[in-house]
Amino acid sequence: MKRLTAPAVLQGDDHTRVLRRISPLQEWQPPTYAGPPFMKIAVIDLETDGIDPQYNEIIEIAVAMIVIDRQGRILEVESLKSGLQQPSRPIDPQIEKITGITDAMVAGKRIAPQKIAEHLRAADACLAFHSAFDCRHLEELVPEVGEMPWICAMADVDWHALGFDGRAQGDLLMQAGLFNPIAHRAADDVASLVNLLAHECRDGRTVMAHALAGARSPSWRFEASDLPHRLQKDAYRRGYRRSYHGVFHKLVRETDHDAEIAWYRELVGREPTIVALDWTARYRADWTWEPVEREVPVVSWRR
Repeated sequence: MKRLTAPAVLQGDDHTRVLRRISPLQEWQPPTYAGPPFMKIAVIDLETDGIDPQYNEIIEIAVAMIVIDRQGRILEVESLKSGLQQPSRPIDPQIEKITGITDAMVAGKRIAPQKIAEHLRAADACLAFHSAFDCRHLEELVPEVGEMPWICAMADVDWHALGFDGRAQGDLLMQAGLFNPIAHRAADDVASLVNLLAHECRDGRTVMAHALAGARSPSWRFEASDLPHRLQKDAYRRGYRRSYHGVFHKLVRETDHDAEIAWYRELVGREPTIVALDWTARYRADWTWEPVEREVPVVSWRR
């Protein structure tokens, strides 16, 4: 990554932190100690006119195609593509205020799903900061992305363990010593994310390396099938949420697997339906889940 050296008076100390503007993607320089190419990652950001993937629409997309080595170092930014799209309804004033995208800017603009699918086909995986949001919205426009591996820079990285506070992209970027004066436009957010991925953490590994390891680690969807109504509030307080199909469910990582089974068994008197999730299924929209064959539940009178 291209680094600028500031005068000593601007380096910062125990009482001062210095933020540097992110490196432009078109000027990207690989680190001198980088290894050979290992994977190609499509870094994606979307702007939408709301949060419901089945109702709201994508109004802007940006994709940066990056090449990394085995240690998660970013060797190259091959391309940055972006596009606007006019939704079927006028853009809500609050969305316009957040994104800066107006009806006039998107008038007559369309995103071609087949071109996006063809472009993403060259990648080994997709990556977004909040993949649960971006994957579900993009699946509605480009169904093929639902079959691709997805990496989430927010959820697949243990930010707290790495010394960061919070999980908002802008806050994390500043804690990495960087800033971008423009946010909530897709291409600018992608540029910020690529810079954040290239940041070397205190353990010597890049954020990209941590994100990739987290995405490849085991996880499961615990489904509270046939959960009695009287126990639904208990499950909700534990983090279970109702799916499109009406099933209370929760994403469980390896470190929490045994404790979650013990909690559920104590609450319900049996184990939940457990579905193994790899990085191609973890962030898919719940209405596209593969059907799961369930055994007849074991009935227990124990509370």
